[in-house]
Amino acid sequence: MNKIIYTVLTALMGLAALSSCSDFLDKEPKTELSPNTFWKTESDLRLGLNSLYASMNRSYTLDNQSIDCFAAIGNPVSSGTYTASNTDGIWTTAYNNIRVVCDFLENYDKAEVSDAVKARYRGEALFFKAYFYFNLIKRFGDVPYADHTLDLASEELYGPRIDKRQILDIILADLAEAEAAVPQKSAMKNDLGRITKGAIQALTARIALYFGTWYKYHGGADGTQYLAIARDAARRLMDSNEYSIYPDYRNLFLLPGEDSSEHILSFRYSDETSSYNARIRGVIVDFIQDPTKHLADAFLCKDGLPIGKSAYTVEYLPLGKEFDNRDPRMALTIWRPGDPFRNEAFVPNLANQTKTGYMFKKYGDEDSYANIQSKIDEILIRYAEVLITYAEATYELDGSISDADLDISVNTIRDRFAGNPDCLPHLTNAFATAHGLDMLEEIRRERRVELCSESLRYDDLIRWKTAEHELPQSILGAKFDAGSYPALTTGKDIILNADGFILVQDGNSRTFDPAKDYLFPLPLREVRLNPQLTQNPGW
Repeated sequence: MNKIIYTVLTALMGLAALSSCSDFLDKEPKTELSPNTFWKTESDLRLGLNSLYASMNRSYTLDNQSIDCFAAIGNPVSSGTYTASNTDGIWTTAYNNIRVVCDFLENYDKAEVSDAVKARYRGEALFFKAYFYFNLIKRFGDVPYADHTLDLASEELYGPRIDKRQILDIILADLAEAEAAVPQKSAMKNDLGRITKGAIQALTARIALYFGTWYKYHGGADGTQYLAIARDAARRLMDSNEYSIYPDYRNLFLLPGEDSSEHILSFRYSDETSSYNARIRGVIVDFIQDPTKHLADAFLCKDGLPIGKSAYTVEYLPLGKEFDNRDPRMALTIWRPGDPFRNEAFVPNLANQTKTGYMFKKYGDEDSYANIQSKIDEILIRYAEVLITYAEATYELDGSISDADLDISVNTIRDRFAGNPDCLPHLTNAFATAHGLDMLEEIRRERRVELCSESLRYDDLIRWKTAEHELPQSILGAKFDAGSYPALTTGKDIILNADGFILVQDGNSRTFDPAKDYLFPLPLREVRLNPQLTQNPGW
């Protein structure tokens, strides 16, 4: 596997790794690298950005903040028990890396390379600036903004929060500049893994969709212009013909699917960097993330209709029966009881494997049961997300979507399974009308099941303003099959609800306060150190 080695130069990080406001109070570390001697070659420009790649990986457990996934214990965000703390990892990581970007942008022009090469690496830097500011403003709302490196005398150290829309407009303009300068994937075959034009278009679409829908459902501004940006960025990527849907959904998330036609950007693991992906073993043995009944029930029946509207009756017992006549993605996302697992028929182990009775097959590699140091890459952005973004932005803009647009988006994803007897029928306006389906709900459902466990679900609930209805529910697992677990006593070893489903967390212990929980609290230490840094409401 050809993977870029993301070398993190300790000295370079010393040059440019001052972090958030309070961290600037410490003196800048000494370094042997001088700005007057380092920024000379294209190699220097690459090295100046490599540490940003190493900081880009998101937590693969973020979907535990929704009710679609659950870990060993309740998630404080999902449960409504999250409390403000002195520090925040996302805040610190973002500002650390924004300063690295600023340092790069103040020095890259010194390199003795062509203007086109300079523009390309400037574009990479602007991508990262947008990536980390997006992480900040979607989590905290208004935040401090800096577009240059700060020192101990900088007034910005104790400046106020800046309106997130102002920052949003800046980073979208930065991404437009970057898109014009960075080459397509096909022109960067020797640079596998670096930022491409497609990655920039995809991030543009993701950011603009988030805030287009945020403003539409939360108010405070007109989100229309952002929805248009999301739709158009997604369409430019689609029209580039640089990417396509990978036909093998199972292997898309395993080694055979790495660097496939569907991958736009991945966090890369390799022997050279002594790094490994803890998710791969975690989802099959370590209680890191388990699917819930809420997610399992979201998969359509094979006639394209949801449970309750389908001609197919979904039966939950015996174990595995609920997978019959369902979207083929269900059995490729969640391990079906009875299917082979390590040369045996799979029965979920409720003692040391899953709390919900469901276990992820997506990213679940049987070999990792014994080998904990899997090198399977973590997909950060893939083509299917872009197609669904196009469909959602189009519908949100117009209040409708044509069958032609559905065919190049949602139905292109469904056609991954063309030839499979359980392949879902195409989603069309006539089909939706005939069966009383809400088109927007079905587009959102497609996003939910296609992208589940990819760290996007919680953000979706926040931007749609549905978290207040979605999160304060009981977390349920599979229906308990006593015959499969003769050693377990209900009410003692396993708790069930009135309908016989595993009760993982009672809804009475879960809350969501819409007055405050749509944003996270700023780190308390930052607020104490900066009198102008006001806290988010309710925190």
